[in-house]
Amino acid sequence: MNSLCAKLALFLLVVLVVGKVRAIESSSGGDRTANPRWTVRPMNVNCPQPACTTAKDLNTLWASPDATQFVRCRPAPTGYWMIELNPCAPGTLFQFSKQACVATRNWSSC
Repeated sequence: MNSLCAKLALFLLVVLVVGKVRAIESSSGGDRTANPRWTVRPMNVNCPQPACTTAKDLNTLWASPDATQFVRCRPAPTGYWMIELNPCAPGTLFQFSKQACVATRNWSSC
């Protein structure tokens, strides 16, 4: 009986997923690249990892893996430092080498 229930649940799951995919394809004219939910965000790879230990570290903006965000060191209530995730302005990406969010056409990874 448990095997039958498991097979039925799996079948219903497959039917739901296929229905959602078809709904997405029909809403975007069959071209998934036209749907903004399918876009890939640029990634900051090989950037230095955030460190909040020295004075230089505390004054450095660090790259987040998602280039639409950056990390900075902030004082924690405990007296130590913690990292804080901050967004870039719309249409910009964080570039570690420039220590700023730049226009997407000017961006390059670390």
